Parts: sequence; structure tokens; C-alpha cells
Amino acid sequence: MTIRTEQPVDAQAHALYDAVAGLLQSGGTLGDDCWGTTAEEREALYRVGHGLYEHGKYSDAFKVFSLLVMQDHLEPRYVFGLGCACQMLGRYSDALQHYMAVAVACVDDPLPIFHAAECLIAMSHLSEASDSLALVLEHCSDEHSALYTRAKALQQKVLAAQQQSGAQDGTV
Repeated sequence: MTIRTEQPVDAQAHALYDAVAGLLQSGGTLGDDCWGTTAEEREALYRVGHGLYEHGKYSDAFKVFSLLVMQDHLEPRYVFGLGCACQMLGRYSDALQHYMAVAVACVDDPLPIFHAAECLIAMSHLSEASDSLALVLEHCSDEHSALYTRAKALQQKVLAAQQQSGAQDGTV
């Protein structure tokens, strides 16, 4: 079977690359403009991904959130969901990247930074985790009182672990 094209494959690939790059540079997303999915369809997929995550099906949730991020990389909920799925799958470095992207997009929300701190702890980066938790505590408002309590307790555990680690190393 032969597939006939009017342009060589390299020319088609370059044209596609130029089109996608132009779309993204102008603030577009792949969902509406390339994949043809609607906001309602993406919202339905988000609910599916969220439900999978809530039922502990993290690998399946990862797939759904990955698809959503490919379609609309500018929607923080999709990126956050992907970060959560990565974290639950033990992919802490990947989760950290997604949480930081959400933290930049949603500067008033300390939750992504809190989850980033959890990933840093899992990766044994206690100093960075402590710094992240301090940032969470700084940015918690009255509406984040439960998160403040969790962050404070986790920060105390991190500080205790750092002191114990330093005492074992002979540095404290």
C-alpha cells in the first residue's frame, strides 16, 4: 500500500511544527484548535479522571490527566490532577514539575506548594521541603486554615528529621 502525499514527509512535518508552534505562541491550546474537543468534553474527562483518582486508580487517572494536559496545558486543574497522579505513582520528580507549573499559574493557592513539599520529602530533599513548607505557611489565608495546620505539622516533622540527620552526621 502506498500513501501519496503532495509534499515530502519532511516538509509536512515542518509545516505541522510551524502551525502548532504558532498556535501555542499565540496562546492557543491543542484541545479546541487541533483535537476539536469542546470545553464540555474536557470537563467530562476531568470528572472521569478525578473519579479514577478518588477510587485509587492512579495509573488510569494519570492517563486521563495526561490527555487533558495535552489538550489544554493552560488549565491548572488538569496540570494539578496530573501532578497528583504522578505523586501517587511515586513519580515525585514529575509531580514536582507539574505542581510548580500550577504554583506559578495560581500564585494565591498554597496547595500545589504543599504537595511539592511532600514530593521533596519523598525525594529526601529535606531542606528544600522545609523552605517550601515555610512558603506555604506564609501564603495560607483564613480559608486555608486546615492546610496551615497540616503544613505546620509536616514542617515540624521535617525539622526534627533534619536535626536527627545532622546529629547522626556529627554536624549538630
